[in-house]
Amino acid sequence: MKAIRKLIIVGAGGFGTEPLWVANAMNQAEMAEFTWDILGFADDNPTLRGKSYCDLPILGTSDEISRDHPAVYYFHCAIGRNRQRRKVALMLEERGLKPATLIHPAAVIAAGVEVGEGSYVGAGSILAPFATIGRHVLINTLVGVGHHSLLGDFCQICPGAKINGYCRVDRFAFIGSNAALQPGISVGEGATVGANSFVVRRVEPRVTVMGVPARTISRPAKHESPA
Repeated sequence: MKAIRKLIIVGAGGFGTEPLWVANAMNQAEMAEFTWDILGFADDNPTLRGKSYCDLPILGTSDEISRDHPAVYYFHCAIGRNRQRRKVALMLEERGLKPATLIHPAAVIAAGVEVGEGSYVGAGSILAPFATIGRHVLINTLVGVGHHSLLGDFCQICPGAKINGYCRVDRFAFIGSNAALQPGISVGEGATVGANSFVVRRVEPRVTVMGVPARTISRPAKHESPA
């Protein structure tokens, strides 16, 4: 008999449908070691409490579920804004809930790959040998992550993006849909790579690059806090 893990998805927005999809797909996989019992959603919009989303109840805010549900419960943080995802995820972990790692059965995970707690890997994505994925990383559908690449905690890789071998994407970075990194490229903390861009040189922290080849189009204000 398979073990049962109780799961709450945090974020009753558009992206929340995707971890729900992946959790259900994991439940249907023949070799699954456990079953997700999906209790419902949490959302920090208090007006949503008691309503439903995708035929599941919205149980309350993230703060409320951390008080109302025991530490044996799992959560997956489906919040697209990287720094906000970190804030909510760390609060829930500090209060004893466990981060759920969701990997679609149609993703291809090579030998030697490490995927951190709370991360999400969408259908059709390929993680090549010895790639390292941090905690609470969002890897959407049809993403390629090359060999020996490193994705830092709380970064986000949008559909169709290609991270070639020996690349490094630091925490909080955002790689847009169908963007590609040349092998060995580093993307700094909190940086953004626009959709359909091709990156051929290092991207500095907190800047935005776009184009083919990608060029810097914006930099953070001098007074802007990196936190």
